[in-house]
Amino acid sequence: MSNLIIWDSTEDFPMDKKVILWKGFSSEVNKNIISVLDLIDQYKEEIRHRYLRWSYDLSEKKILDSSIRDHFELKPNFSFWWTSAFSEKSNFSKSPEIDNIIKLLALRIWIDSENIKSLRVKSRNKFLLVALKQLSDEISIEFSSLNKEEFELPVFKINHEFKAIVWFIIHLFKIRKLKGVGLDLWKKSSSELTFFSYLSNINKDKLALNTHQSNFWGNLPNKILDRGHRINWLHIFTPSNQFPSANIASNTLNSFNETNLNEVHVFLESFISFKIIIQTLRDWLKIRFIGAKIKHHIFHNDYLLQVMSDDWDKSFYGINSISNCLNLNLFFEAMNSISKQKLGFFLQENQSWEIGLNYCWNVCNHHEIIGVPHSTTRFWDLRYANDSRIFSDLSKNCFPAPSSIAINGEAQRKYFESISYPESQINLVEALRFFHLDYEKEPRELQITSNEESFILILGDYLMENNEKLIEILISASSLLPKTLKLVFKPHPACHVPISMFQGLDISVRDQEISILLANTQFAFSSNVTTAAIDVYFRGIPLACMIDSNKLNLSPMLEIDKNVFVKTHNDLVEKILLSSLRSNKSFASPQQYFELDKSLPRWLGLIDNRLDSSKFEEDTV
Repeated sequence: MSNLIIWDSTEDFPMDKKVILWKGFSSEVNKNIISVLDLIDQYKEEIRHRYLRWSYDLSEKKILDSSIRDHFELKPNFSFWWTSAFSEKSNFSKSPEIDNIIKLLALRIWIDSENIKSLRVKSRNKFLLVALKQLSDEISIEFSSLNKEEFELPVFKINHEFKAIVWFIIHLFKIRKLKGVGLDLWKKSSSELTFFSYLSNINKDKLALNTHQSNFWGNLPNKILDRGHRINWLHIFTPSNQFPSANIASNTLNSFNETNLNEVHVFLESFISFKIIIQTLRDWLKIRFIGAKIKHHIFHNDYLLQVMSDDWDKSFYGINSISNCLNLNLFFEAMNSISKQKLGFFLQENQSWEIGLNYCWNVCNHHEIIGVPHSTTRFWDLRYANDSRIFSDLSKNCFPAPSSIAINGEAQRKYFESISYPESQINLVEALRFFHLDYEKEPRELQITSNEESFILILGDYLMENNEKLIEILISASSLLPKTLKLVFKPHPACHVPISMFQGLDISVRDQEISILLANTQFAFSSNVTTAAIDVYFRGIPLACMIDSNKLNLSPMLEIDKNVFVKTHNDLVEKILLSSLRSNKSFASPQQYFELDKSLPRWLGLIDNRLDSSKFEEDTV
C-alpha cells in the first residue's frame, strides 16, 4: 500500500513521493508525478457520465420527505432548481468549481484501481479540503492536511442577500429606459413566429441603416420575410460595445420598429412593472427560505457538493437567484400578452433564462419552441449535456426542455447522440454562423492577399483570466522568436484588454472582422475556449491553442485535431518556427462538421412545416 499526495499549490512539490498535481502538467521524467488533467483525459467518457448522473440524482434526492426539485417548486409544475448552477452546469465561466468536481471524480476512479493507504493534501481551497476529507472517510483511507495553518472553514461569509438587493435596485435603475419599448406593437402583432435573442452582435453595416440583422441568425430572418411571414423579436439586453446603455438600446429598437414594418421588436425588460417587481421579491424570499432550510441536509454527506457551497448561495440567495426570479416573471408577462404562437426559436446555451422561457411558453399554451445551439458543442462544455433520464422524465416539476433542438451539422449530431438526446427531437439545419467557412477555393498556402505584410494573430478570449494566461505565454515565447515577426491581437468583442497587459511586447491591437485579419495571418494563437480557432483551422492557417494547466480543455478543436494544442511557451515557439517551413498543409473540410448550404433548404423546410396552418390546427385540437 502506498501514500498519495494531492498537490494544489504553486509551491514546489516533492519529487520523491507519489504526487497527483491538481494544477499543472505531468512530469515527463518522473512517473510518480501525475497530473489530474491526464487522468481526466484518460477516463473522460466515464467521468462525464458519472457527473451527469450525479447532477440528475441531486435533483431527485429526498430531503424531509420530498425531492430537492419538489422543495423548490415556485410555480405550478415549475421547480426553481432547474435555474440553479447545479442544473446550468456552466463550468467555463459561472461555476468554475465544477472543474474540481470533475477532478474529484477522476481521482476516485484512479484510487479505486490503486492500493492507496493514505491521502495527504496541500491546498488553500478550504472546500476542496473538506471534499477530500469526506472522500477519504468514504473509502476508508487516512487523511491529513499539509497546510501549516489550521484546517478549518473560513468564518467570514459573503452576504449574498445584501448583494442581491443592491444589484436588483441598480438593475432596475439601469433598465428603466427599456420599459414599454415596442409593447403596443407586441400585443397587436399578428405574427405567429418569435425569435428570442440577445441585442448584441448586430451587423454593423445594417445597423448604420437602422436595419436589424443579427449575426447570430445570419440571413435566415430575411429569407423568412421573403416568404411572406412576419417575425416577432424578443431581445435580452446585455450592455456591449454596440449598445453600452439602455438608452442607446431603446432608441435603436424604436428605430428598428419604424424601419422594419414586418418585424416587431421588444426587450424582455420592456415588460417591467411595479407588479412584477413585487412578485419578484416575493418569489426570491420564498426561494431564499427554501435554500437555507435544506442546505445543511443536502451538503451533509456528499463529498462532491462541498466545493460548490458558494454556488448554492448564489443560486438561491444571491444575485443569480433574484435575477432568475425576475426573468421568469418577465417571460410570463411577455408570453401571456401575445397572440398564440406556432413557433419560437431561441439561442440555446442552457442559460438559466431559457428554463423560464420554456416553462412560460408552454404554460401560456403556445405551440412549438426550438432551441438552437448556435455555436459549437464541446466535450467538456457541460451546459448542453444531461443525464439520459432527464429526456424521458414527465413527472411533476420535470426539466422544462424545448420541444426540440436545431443542430448545425454532423459534429453536433455526434455530440447529442453521445449524451442520448432523443433522435426524434433533433432537427438538422444549416450552420448560420459558419457560412464564411465555405470558401469557393480550398484554403491557400501561406500567401499575402494584400500589400500588408503577414503577421501572427493572437485571438482574445471572452474571459479576462484566459487572456492573461494567453499573453503570459506569448511574452515568454517572444524572446525566442525572430524579431521580424509581427504580432497582432484581436480582442473578443465582450472583453476589453488594456494595452498595459502587453508590456514588453511589440504588438498592435486590431478590432477588425476575423475574415479580414485572416487574409494576412501566417499563424494564429488562441485560448482553449474561443470558437475563433475553428475559423483559423478551416482556413488552412497553422494554429496553436493554449491548454490551461488548471482547467478542463474546452476547445472546440478537441474533437477535430488534437495536434494544435500547446502547454508551454516552448511548445508555442516550436509550432511557430515549424509552420514557417511548411509547403502544403492538409486540412479537414468544414462540410464534415457543418451544414453550409446558404440557400437554407433545411431551415426553410423546418419552418414551412411548422407554420403550416392546417397542421397547426390539427395538432392543437
